[in-house]
Amino acid sequence: MTDLIDLVQLQEIDDAIIRLFEFKLPNATIVRFASGLDDGTQNLYFPQAAPDSNNNNKYTAHEYYALPIAMTEIEYSATGPLPRPTLSMANIPVLSRTVLSNNDGMKDEVTLKDTLDAEGIYRNSDLIGTRVTVRTTLKKYTFTRQYEQAGIAELEPPVEFPTQTFIIDRVSGENELMVDFEMASPIDVEGVVVPGRVIVGKYCPWKYQGYKVYGEGGCDWPKNSKGRYYDVYDNVITKDISTIARYSRTSTYSAQAKVKTIELGWTRIWEAKRPVPTNRPPSTNGSFWRRLDVCSKTITGCKIRFQGNSINDTLDTSNALPFGGFPGTKKFK
Repeated sequence: MTDLIDLVQLQEIDDAIIRLFEFKLPNATIVRFASGLDDGTQNLYFPQAAPDSNNNNKYTAHEYYALPIAMTEIEYSATGPLPRPTLSMANIPVLSRTVLSNNDGMKDEVTLKDTLDAEGIYRNSDLIGTRVTVRTTLKKYTFTRQYEQAGIAELEPPVEFPTQTFIIDRVSGENELMVDFEMASPIDVEGVVVPGRVIVGKYCPWKYQGYKVYGEGGCDWPKNSKGRYYDVYDNVITKDISTIARYSRTSTYSAQAKVKTIELGWTRIWEAKRPVPTNRPPSTNGSFWRRLDVCSKTITGCKIRFQGNSINDTLDTSNALPFGGFPGTKKFK
């Protein structure tokens, strides 16, 4: 960051400013785009913002696919309303541009349209509510090949200006080639209220397993579910998790088939909505899978998870509940 500050204070900058865009789709799949370079349409690579804990704290690179994309009116002002910039980009659901799925730039080619279809996104309006992170850096801090191929033994931390985050608020215009989205600040989206927590008596607002998995909210139900797995109706899914097979990318599955995924000690159970072809992992293909082990958001659901067991109806009331609702409230006339 210090290098950037020193550089932009010069009278002339002998490098190009690059903007990188990260789209977080509804099922947490992240797709990355860059406007490409003047001398071609090569994809760009840029180090991720934090070290990869699975790679001995070394920085790794993400690939940003080159396509027409730009954002205007992004500047902030000390007075007046928050900016509502316009994001203009290729009309992907119409053009169906070929991209790469595994960041190595060499194999497993799929179309971006397939990725969007797997997320249940068929029209530009389906992207409304998508969170877009904008990264700004200089061309010299990016590269056009995987860093191993470029002869870089180990990546340095990313050098970039402070990131900006926006929400796609509406489609302001589209044709066969391009689409314009009106963006909004996350705190300027309709429906956001202050204070951020609303008193709701019947239901818990905490994200299920949020504290253990994401470091958010107050639900500290463990990642391994203490061996007890319940559905949204508080029914026991299984009394023996070993009876549910682990998902395999090389297998196909029929409708209503059940699988489990295990990531960093986090076990989740999924059910197929319809026949599933190969290479459709549950965590990134919401049009094929639905998660089974989710919370009912009620006190009953909280009790059976934190005080109960998967064998009978006995509750251990000595265990405190992290219920996030306000069951003592009621409406007054």
